[in-house]
Amino acid sequence: MALTYSTDKTDETGKELLSYGTPDFPIAFFDDDLARISISWHWHNELELAVMLSGEARVYIGRHEIRMKAGEGYFANSGILHSAELKTKAGRQHVMIFDPHIIASEDDIIWNRYVSPLLADESLPFLKLTLEIPWQKNVLSRMERAWEAGALEEEDYPLTVRSSLSLIVRDLVRNSEEDGSEHPFASKEQRDELRVKKTLRYIETHYRDQIMLNDIAQSANISVSSLLRLYHDILHTTPVRYLIRHRLEQAAAQLRMNTEASVSETAYSCGFNDISYFNRCFLKMYGKTPTAYRQNP
Repeated sequence: MALTYSTDKTDETGKELLSYGTPDFPIAFFDDDLARISISWHWHNELELAVMLSGEARVYIGRHEIRMKAGEGYFANSGILHSAELKTKAGRQHVMIFDPHIIASEDDIIWNRYVSPLLADESLPFLKLTLEIPWQKNVLSRMERAWEAGALEEEDYPLTVRSSLSLIVRDLVRNSEEDGSEHPFASKEQRDELRVKKTLRYIETHYRDQIMLNDIAQSANISVSSLLRLYHDILHTTPVRYLIRHRLEQAAAQLRMNTEASVSETAYSCGFNDISYFNRCFLKMYGKTPTAYRQNP
């Protein structure tokens, strides 16, 4: 299958538009250097499995914050809004994002007994996986085996990947309730996440413009006070901070492309009117000036 590269392309609700794998084997394998890429807020219908290889990170998912260290991982269910932030100077993770139909079709007993219950389980929007719990240690081992087989295109990798994922889904269904680690995902939380998804898409579409809090709130038909509450509760930030971060990420992407545009032109094209302010924000986020970052991302 080879590796897939992360993307920030989303639809009007913030859903990723990346195609995962191929129609006959819908899975993507990522080898993410978290010091070089940013995992912004996003969601997708596919299931996600990730394992931290080195460094430490915080994963924000299902209104919760997961602190990840090397050897640990997580499962994210379909449609769950999530992001990741590196907390050390360096860090790497392996990620698999896959359509659950890779395991079985909807008229299959495996789908009805294992896959469908997992997708429908509102008590399991996500699960942190650690080495201390035996069954989770087995899941982490199977995740790495599946990733290696698929990313490196080993002989008979479709069988290895499908078998590993099937056993992982089985273990998630069997053990999550017994371990008492479920995180109920009520209908109100789902409605709130949908509203946040709409505002994220608005920001990602209009970040070049001089948008106001009221503009962001109106994109989801909510009040400014509700907007501030939702960003605090779900994204653990403010709309303004998220907007600035997104603009900086877009500017960094342009600088990595090393286009002929000047730093000032890049800043203006990403919604910044004050170059001094842009430089200060960029230095704080990336530890380098925009000029230095362009030369050595």
